Amino acid sequence: MSGRGGVYVHFPYCTHRCTYCDFTLQTPRVVPGRRYADLVLAELALRAEAFAGPAATLYIGGGTPSLWDVGELARVIDGVRARVGLADDAEVTVEANPDQVDDAWIAGVQRAGVNRVSLGVQALHDPLLAALTRRHRVEGALGAVARIARAGLRSWSLDFMFGLPGQTAAAWRRDLERVAGLGAPHLSVYGLSVEPRTLMARDVSRGAVTVPGSDAQADMLLAAREVLCAAGYEHYEISNYAVPGHRAVHNSSYWDWRPYLALGAGAHGFDGAARWQNEGRVKRYEEALLAGRLPELVREVLDVETASFERVMTGLRRLDVGVELGADWPRYAEAVRAEVAAGRLVVEGTRVRLSAAGFRLMDSVLVALMPAGLTAGVGRG
Repeated sequence: MSGRGGVYVHFPYCTHRCTYCDFTLQTPRVVPGRRYADLVLAELALRAEAFAGPAATLYIGGGTPSLWDVGELARVIDGVRARVGLADDAEVTVEANPDQVDDAWIAGVQRAGVNRVSLGVQALHDPLLAALTRRHRVEGALGAVARIARAGLRSWSLDFMFGLPGQTAAAWRRDLERVAGLGAPHLSVYGLSVEPRTLMARDVSRGAVTVPGSDAQADMLLAAREVLCAAGYEHYEISNYAVPGHRAVHNSSYWDWRPYLALGAGAHGFDGAARWQNEGRVKRYEEALLAGRLPELVREVLDVETASFERVMTGLRRLDVGVELGADWPRYAEAVRAEVAAGRLVVEGTRVRLSAAGFRLMDSVLVALMPAGLTAGVGRG
């Protein structure tokens, strides 16, 4: 694994599972923070030699990493710094829920080396938060935002969702105006995806919950672009907005198809040639490490065609620069020309990007570009 890649650490614990969530997580009464840190460091010891540091980014996601004892979080960050190195200007992000964000927590993670916090606000109305079974409320979330804003972090981000049960287009637009006034240097704005085998999918299937349809969600996506760009944000990626100088460095590495080291139960990694998924159950993850084995559930070496298309699929998420096809141009030329004629793609040499009209139709564009016989995760994220 070479280049200025990043490191991702997955923390699989939450206080409860939200109805829409299909992530790898567990909800124990007591989070085994120290034991889990030991396991992550053991995996790091097995993988470090294959990673050419120093890392440009470190991202601790979950789950709810703000439940992790700050001392154990610091131990993991120190371990990454010692084993693979962190660049002097490395972006170090931790995800958080509003309930855990007090001044002591912020000061603690800053001492540990965190310089960016991503806060999961999700909605600015208590009934919408209740519909998602989020346990925080708007007042508490706004308090957490204020504390983060005055903490002197290098950057910070807020997550919001649209297409929620009971959410109207008019209410979403009003919320966007309010979101734009919070002063966050970065915003992630996602449409709700009702995933199979979630509690929300069950409730939707039996008619107990109704969510806005695809056309309504598309209108909400466009509303976010209109309101947030008018407020001075750059819409640089399908779901992400930033003021100048505050784009998410770690997530950009995914979209730019750069390798990253992934650690933790359920984590997904990519070394430039193969991708892997770790055991999602902590018990099995632990058993593998105690036996001195990499805790991988799946490892897949990508064939040329799959690697090519996945690079296109992730790169097109970058609305500013798109993806350079280069030597792959002949593979996609005919389909690209058709999408340009339809007004959904823009071509500059052999670089392609979504047009202003095409970004809301990205899934359709990808289906058109996908080589015959290939299947990929179109429609997620």
